[in-house]
Amino acid sequence: MPPSSSQTRGILRSATPEEAQMIADLRTVVPQSSPLDDSTLLRWLRSKDGRFDEAAECLKKTVVFRKAWDLDNIENWTAPELLEKYCGYGFLSDKEGNPILMSLLGNMDVEGLLKCVQSRDYIKYSLAAIEKGLQLCRERAKVTGRPFEQMMLVFDLDHITSAHYSCKRFASSFTTLVLLFQEHYPLVLKKILIIRAPEMARLAFHSMTPFLSESICRLIEMPSEEDWQHALTKHVSLDAWPVHWGGRMVDANGDPKCPSKIRYGLGPVPDNFFVDSDKAMLDYDQLTTVYAGDKHLIEIKAKKNTRISWQYMTEEDDIGFAVYYDNTMKATNLKEMENIYPYIRLECSQVPITGSVMCEQPGRYIIEFDNYYSWFSAKQLRYNIDIDEE
Repeated sequence: MPPSSSQTRGILRSATPEEAQMIADLRTVVPQSSPLDDSTLLRWLRSKDGRFDEAAECLKKTVVFRKAWDLDNIENWTAPELLEKYCGYGFLSDKEGNPILMSLLGNMDVEGLLKCVQSRDYIKYSLAAIEKGLQLCRERAKVTGRPFEQMMLVFDLDHITSAHYSCKRFASSFTTLVLLFQEHYPLVLKKILIIRAPEMARLAFHSMTPFLSESICRLIEMPSEEDWQHALTKHVSLDAWPVHWGGRMVDANGDPKCPSKIRYGLGPVPDNFFVDSDKAMLDYDQLTTVYAGDKHLIEIKAKKNTRISWQYMTEEDDIGFAVYYDNTMKATNLKEMENIYPYIRLECSQVPITGSVMCEQPGRYIIEFDNYYSWFSAKQLRYNIDIDEE
């Protein structure tokens, strides 16, 4: 069941004195360098029904995640040009004036894009859109006087193809994106509306439900292909909604798709942009096999302000990756170490994954390549690790 309007209002109420004290207490356990504001801390508290220890533990993980992905500086990130051109999305408003993030997922050439760009960049591009929506929510909260506001997410599946269901690279990347969102963005969404979804999309959605939290599932509405416009009218004013999606708004030049607000995307990606996976990483330092149910660990002893950079790809499928810091210099288990680059599984068989981390403290660092989750498939892994001391 979706949350009622009274439940939504309860979520958005001002902080109680008890919550205000817990927010102050949370700041004593969350790193001081984190720019998390009171509204974010309140969202976490309420997402955990006021359970302080759970909220604190999740916030610590989110601070590490945001730092590793540089999300506090995401507005300065230059996304790959292909993502800017071929990913359709934009922002509109609901009846109350709160933001709607619209994703034209059906019009996106998922297979072509992930033959051209890192799966990590596709995920980061999607996170950048969420971060922009959060900024719009913060601006809206200043108008309403509430501690925070929520946004709506609309997926348009028009033109969806079999590639959206059969492309393993996209399935892996999209699942990773969903899991990151569930873990690090509590109470951000008030509704997920999936429009123009054919029967095949409904079957695919049901296959994803095991990955979705109960709280996310409650937000999802997928009207029939005949009723999607009626479903929209419950949430949006048609005068402020593009004609192309059943509204009455056009751009200044009469364009019914309103490209000033919604980037439609260019459709199929020309194959001359595709990365040749056989030539993508000809120069590599190491080649190893990470067997099913196993890990490959790399130990580095680094000075303060050393930058560790990596590049890696597999012959097929995804692999897990993380970076840990051992301040004792003698830990024998990853669980005893500090996770400084959070674990993530990324598809990397077509385009190599690149990244880096700054060593803020001298000591022992462990890079983990993980295939522990795989029951049967060994992964042929190529990688480079560079260490740059200032």
